[in-house]
Amino acid sequence: MPPVQADHSSRRRNASIGRPLIAVADAGWHTTDHLFRAIDPERAETLLLECVSFANARSRGIPLRNWVDPTREISPGLHRRRLVLPPGWMSIYPALGMRPLSATIARRRRAAGGPLVLVFTYPQYLTLADRLKPEVCIYFNVDDYRLYWPKRSAEVEAMEIESVRRADLTFCVSLHRAEELRRSVPEAAERIRHLPHGVPRDWLAPEAIAGPAPAPDRIARLPRPLIGYIGSLEDRVDWALLDRIAEAFGEASLVLVGDHSPMQPGGETPRDRCLARPNVHAIGRCEQSEVPAFNRSFDVALIPYLVEHPFNIACCPTKIMDTFAAARPLVSTALPECLLHRERMTIADDDAGFVEAIGRILAAGSTDGLESARFDWAAGHTCDLVVSELLDAAEAILAGRSPRASR
Repeated sequence: MPPVQADHSSRRRNASIGRPLIAVADAGWHTTDHLFRAIDPERAETLLLECVSFANARSRGIPLRNWVDPTREISPGLHRRRLVLPPGWMSIYPALGMRPLSATIARRRRAAGGPLVLVFTYPQYLTLADRLKPEVCIYFNVDDYRLYWPKRSAEVEAMEIESVRRADLTFCVSLHRAEELRRSVPEAAERIRHLPHGVPRDWLAPEAIAGPAPAPDRIARLPRPLIGYIGSLEDRVDWALLDRIAEAFGEASLVLVGDHSPMQPGGETPRDRCLARPNVHAIGRCEQSEVPAFNRSFDVALIPYLVEHPFNIACCPTKIMDTFAAARPLVSTALPECLLHRERMTIADDDAGFVEAIGRILAAGSTDGLESARFDWAAGHTCDLVVSELLDAAEAILAGRSPRASR
């Protein structure tokens, strides 16, 4: 099958450079949803697809009556549809599984009347490009997908290489993944861009102040200082490090916000020891709307990820943008994406350095002097500004120009 770029060249020349339809397959991650919701409706119409398997729909408590969900306009120029699909729809039977997505996009495309920009977030979605033949095809990579299907990693890698080869542009939220893909697909290296996560504009703190805000009600009665982490409490977290932090700062409250499985009675793992400590408060998940208030209230925020964990090596932690928007001090292990921000946060090379950094920040009055640097970075990387770079590139391709390099 010819490359997507070759298929579309003549269509681009004839396409109106008016208001395109940006179809995102899919916008299931909070970060992807935040990013593409921020598209200026004067520049483009947007269709966000959220694809959920039967099993995930049940585990999320989505009522059966809501499994058949029509496309809805949630604000002017912004449409969304949830599709609940059977097992294997994406990875085993993509030719069949993509039909509902293709039909939804095609209907919106006819209504919009402009050129189609397809943004796809898994390599399996390249099947949509074959069906829809968009004027612009963008692969938006947020993770190392080989880790999602370890038994089929070679197959997934081959699909990803084909996606990068055939897409007009590839955007990676992680520099590590961008560099990996440039090595894997050297002929497409100039079309692979690093575009880190943005932050919703309304998540920005009112100003870059040196001091925590009042705590949300759920943690308002906990003793300060509040040492906080927001994220899933899973195996990518360095539990031995968190246990050491809780022990070192016994008078502080270590606040863990996120889903976690129950502690095992009498467990002796670092996770069990940490969660059993009286100053450790695992309060469960919070809604996305609550994230800014929690981050602003922390005396110190943490990214306590295992540096050797494959997911952590490949990721762009959302904690970076979230905490920068709150302007609060942030201490992290030496993950590749975090190392890009040494001038805006503290990177610890080992557990002792991590604990020492927290102590130094607390001793200084819950400040590290980098509040303005973090806030300024977040203000310059809000979702509307970040997604504008992607739109600039898509519009350049529609106009027959080479897209400008992103920052």
